[in-house]
Amino acid sequence: MNQQGAARLLVGAVVGAVAAGGLVTSASAPASAVPGQNIVDSAKFATPGGHGNFRWRYSSSQKRLCGIYPTGRSYTVRCAARIPSSDGSGRSDYNAIEIGRAGVRRTATDGETYSGAKRLWPGQTISVVGITCTAFKRATITCETRKGAFRIVGGVAKLPVRGSAQG
Repeated sequence: MNQQGAARLLVGAVVGAVAAGGLVTSASAPASAVPGQNIVDSAKFATPGGHGNFRWRYSSSQKRLCGIYPTGRSYTVRCAARIPSSDGSGRSDYNAIEIGRAGVRRTATDGETYSGAKRLWPGQTISVVGITCTAFKRATITCETRKGAFRIVGGVAKLPVRGSAQG
């Protein structure tokens, strides 16, 4: 067999392996990863001296802040958002949503901002200790863990959510 024939045979074998799903790569992605999404290096979002804290913005606004925080022996993911009331009145004392040990819940924060928070751009995903968050256009983000999931669209949390501990 000449070199050209061997090259064709090799290309055919690689194409066949890819088509059959037999080509394995060493890259690992979260179970919820969508083909083609961009998994970012979580170290880029680690807070200096934060001991396991990660913070990012999911829009251009400093108020659209998310973070992953150690809570005891587990972690919590929390994102600032407008939170609709559970009774449909439109008013709510809550300004964030989180997933922790008890699942998803609405919560109140002091309106914290973090000037060092970098932007998680639309199409990017951060994955830390089993928590996966993906940013989308127009102040939209989804976060999920094995305890539950939430979605914020246009800066407003969409309820109900999977694993909700409270309305």
